[in-house]
Amino acid sequence: MACSVAYYRIVFDIKLNKPFRPDVRIVGDERTPVVVIDEPILRPESLIQYAAQHARFDTDSRFAYPGIRTDLPAEYAEAMVPELVKVISDVYKPPPAYQHQLIHQLFSLITKKPEELRPLQRVPHFDNHSPYYFATVHYLNPGNYAGTGIFRHRPTGYERIPEDRYPSYMQAAESHIKAHGLPAEKYINASDDHFELIAEIEYKPNRLIMYPGNLLHSGLIQPDRDISGDPATGRLTANLFLYFTEPAIR
Repeated sequence: MACSVAYYRIVFDIKLNKPFRPDVRIVGDERTPVVVIDEPILRPESLIQYAAQHARFDTDSRFAYPGIRTDLPAEYAEAMVPELVKVISDVYKPPPAYQHQLIHQLFSLITKKPEELRPLQRVPHFDNHSPYYFATVHYLNPGNYAGTGIFRHRPTGYERIPEDRYPSYMQAAESHIKAHGLPAEKYINASDDHFELIAEIEYKPNRLIMYPGNLLHSGLIQPDRDISGDPATGRLTANLFLYFTEPAIR
């Protein structure tokens, strides 16, 4: 006898708090705009509830993220992306002919203990070399959690790592490691002899921050409060990654 299996998609309703009121903070010597939007959505508790009841978190080999991730409900990006594209166009001014792609849409939770971190997870990172690749971090749960830090690489003075800087950045980083050893087995949440913390965007429930992906950044993780795999009580964030590129030639 043939069996049929029904698959049900959970429909999630998200309401934006429009119009967005972006606070544009100019960061560092390279004067990079970092966008802060407080209360971009109404009833963020419904998104938290979705994560706690329906999301299936797991490690994801695509990322060096020190924790677990899972896909956001599609409705989140469908609602947020058009409004964020308007902000990006106004603040960062990608070429008008460029088209945007949504690369990833993820819930994230920090779960790795400091002694479990790989070397690259102990230092600030960048997401992409392009000036028109953007990342968002939407802080969700109430609580005293870690914000996000922006860093300067002391040996080179770089705050952003476009493609043409990458070879000299890596050469300087390797030289530093040869002279001083691997970074300590801990999260970087302050300045050290290799990276300088130049700005902090504080954690606030229902606050979204957005920055170019080639900007050196890191969560300022405090292990005693930020490490948790529980989406109902941990440092739960929603993350979007948007890439603006030239249209494909056909």
